[in-house]
Amino acid sequence: MNIRQPLTAVFASLALLAGCSGDINAVESVKVAGNMKEYRALSEHFYQLDQKALQAEVQQAGLKKPLDAPATKRFGFDAQRATSNAEFIASVEGRHIADVVLSFQTPSGGWSKRTDMGSAPRKPGQKFGKEKDYVPTFDNYATSVQFWVMVNACNATGEQRYCDSALRALQLVITAQYPNGGWPQTFPLRGKYHDDITFNDDAIANLLNLVGAVARGDARLAFVPEPLQKQARASLARGLQMLVDTQVAIDGEPTIWGAQHDAETLLPTSARAFEPVALATSESADLVLFMMSLDNPPPAVARAIESAVAWFEARKINGFRYERAGHSYKELITDEEASPLWARFYDIDSDRPVFGDRNGEVYFDLNQVSEERRAGYGWYTERPYKVLKEFRKWKKKPQP
Repeated sequence: MNIRQPLTAVFASLALLAGCSGDINAVESVKVAGNMKEYRALSEHFYQLDQKALQAEVQQAGLKKPLDAPATKRFGFDAQRATSNAEFIASVEGRHIADVVLSFQTPSGGWSKRTDMGSAPRKPGQKFGKEKDYVPTFDNYATSVQFWVMVNACNATGEQRYCDSALRALQLVITAQYPNGGWPQTFPLRGKYHDDITFNDDAIANLLNLVGAVARGDARLAFVPEPLQKQARASLARGLQMLVDTQVAIDGEPTIWGAQHDAETLLPTSARAFEPVALATSESADLVLFMMSLDNPPPAVARAIESAVAWFEARKINGFRYERAGHSYKELITDEEASPLWARFYDIDSDRPVFGDRNGEVYFDLNQVSEERRAGYGWYTERPYKVLKEFRKWKKKPQP
């Protein structure tokens, strides 16, 4: 497959949006939507870009329909090693993975989830992802993981195609940010809960870490042109303001965040049938950990950290561990020595742990949830405990 020619065409398309030349190495910035009308127009543009590119390949290959993409639970490779080990990614095995990952990058610049990107390169006319509603997506660490694979390959090998791929992904991330600073679960937009501002599964935490690394001048990202660095700094600022704006206040007191929020009202909303409107502890914990990683956070962000930590502190569940004990599902087991736990979701009105099921029913007792959902979802978490420990260190740091 000739990778560079299609990439050149995509860069030319992006350049038209950004007002830059069509030279693959000259694209340094990307258009950012100023309102939702512009944003939806950009989404449609990128959607058509992906669709037309795939259909052109299908026709050229003489296929009747696109070939299915290979499926896997994650990405088909060791993400930790591929994103952070320079020696590995420069090896024959590592470069193979980098090339396969590069081949599955959509014309719009992102990647899909649950698609095997560790075995064979994508074939002409083959779909870019296994699940059509997640092509491309930020869900389940998709796009952010592949971005860091490309960054690692760029630095370890010096090959421009990997650097260009990372830049295209960065451009997509910046473009995909809502004018209010949030990000949807998928971009181009796919409708329904996918369009919500999605904290679920750390989608936004991963993107904030990505633009944050560019914004602060991370040495791994020295190849990013200054115009894109500037846009990343602006993206980070919008994202931080969004965190302040979406922190749920109850009776005037800031708490934490929902798993997803409406893209326009910013109010918490539901997603899948078993994910009700609620406060989400695990996702909120990672948002707070990100905010505490910032040097000199704005006062509003510092206040958001303080109030979220106070909320976590007041809702510790002590004396239990959450594990399987002869069942297919986890349950609370008495253990006075265990680290504190928190329920995954808390009802906003009653401030009680809440649990959802496939049929859309919501319960305050986990024992009422079907065995399938008890086994297939994590209903308690220790993640906020790390927040409490890191907060003690953060308090000792000089604040502005």
